[in-house]
Amino acid sequence: MRYVSADHLMEGMVLGKPFYGRTGDLMLREGMVLTTTLVERIRNLRYSGVYIQDKFSEGIDPEDIISEDLRYNAATSVRRLMASTESEELTSVDMDGITQYVNRILEQIMSTKNAIINLVDLKEFDLYTYQHSVNVCVLCCVIGYAYGIPRKQLLSLAMASILHDIGKMFVDKKILDKPGKLSPEEFTIIKKHSRLGYECLEKCGISGSVTDAILMHHERFDGTGYPLGKKGDEVPIFAQIISIADVFDAITSKRSYHEAIVPSEAYEYILGNAGRHFAPKIVDVFTQKIAPFPLGVSVQLSNGLEGVVYKNHEGNLTRPVVKLFPLPGQKGDQFLDLKNDKHALGLTIKKILI
Repeated sequence: MRYVSADHLMEGMVLGKPFYGRTGDLMLREGMVLTTTLVERIRNLRYSGVYIQDKFSEGIDPEDIISEDLRYNAATSVRRLMASTESEELTSVDMDGITQYVNRILEQIMSTKNAIINLVDLKEFDLYTYQHSVNVCVLCCVIGYAYGIPRKQLLSLAMASILHDIGKMFVDKKILDKPGKLSPEEFTIIKKHSRLGYECLEKCGISGSVTDAILMHHERFDGTGYPLGKKGDEVPIFAQIISIADVFDAITSKRSYHEAIVPSEAYEYILGNAGRHFAPKIVDVFTQKIAPFPLGVSVQLSNGLEGVVYKNHEGNLTRPVVKLFPLPGQKGDQFLDLKNDKHALGLTIKKILI
């Protein structure tokens, strides 16, 4: 299957992955043939795009790190938790549901050999806050597991990451979703969310490793972050991991105040800020587990040829195998392995075509 942006969807295309609605119910099944009505429905939900099945993309299988039903049910649980946070203090019952889903996320990730994030994320615009929380949790679990964090501590990391933005429930929604640049006063208000989340969960008796990570997930390696201005290893390892996952998912998502950037550009942003915003040792693990050119995305090479990412090489994710779009008169499939083909030396992927 291959990824097609919502703007380029056409009647007759076959859906490659299922869609789930706001309550976690199945909305569109895998294998459905898109009609004009369904294409408009996807666009109206403001998805960035979908995976489709076609003959050209046979053999490309961007597997989910966690199942789609778990992803959406976990997001729904986060939504319920945040709704209860707005009106009253959290209870152990509220936390039980989140813990259940976090354990299932960890189990699925740890049962996957050499797990690599290999997908362009499919988010519904209006459910961004909740899906973002789950995505950050998944990213943190993959990075934390690869880093060697023990299972019991991984659970604390997963809890901290899925709840990292809970403090935003106490921030004015008009400021959170404001189109365009925030004023200095508005940004000061936004920055309070990490401390508000910390205070909310501390009252519930949540462990210090979880609450400290939530408090400090906006700290930077060079000490220019907030709210405490901590730097280097003064920032807990959980917060260092959440910081990278939070930024990566945020900048690859379309919001009211910014357009999404493609995974390869987000990858370069993280890499370029190692030692400044992000801990270099965590960035190293990130680059081994997050594919800058996910399976199924269309790309343009530096020689002008175009194709779809067919396979990623573990340990060298910037040099995938690309299945080339056929040229006029060409017969048979053509592949270019940027890592191993001698005639591919010097070639690079110029850009993702979305």
